[in-house]
Amino acid sequence: MTFRMRQLLTWMGPLRLMLVSGSLTLVVLRPAPGAPPVYAGWEMLPTLVFPALVPLFFMVLLLDAIMGAVQLASHPGQRQRYRTVIGVSLGMALLLMLWWWPYFAAIMR
Repeated sequence: MTFRMRQLLTWMGPLRLMLVSGSLTLVVLRPAPGAPPVYAGWEMLPTLVFPALVPLFFMVLLLDAIMGAVQLASHPGQRQRYRTVIGVSLGMALLLMLWWWPYFAAIMR
């Protein structure tokens, strides 16, 4: 692992890394837009549980970006760290929104 990647992992911390990995998991496991919901069995996860988790993860990512901005104002010596944290959080929120938009748009029709 390169120094920059190791530094990024250290800057993010374990909770943010779990948040980012959970968001990436939701990106990978999105069902096809227009897929009918399944109310029993393992098929319930991608059609009911994951779509319910997306807004939660989205809002927590935005909250993390806000808290990164608060920390940036409180610790000006760690400017690069918190700018990176804010960028990762906002980038993941944007990725979640753009990736899941077709699925939620198909539900709303």
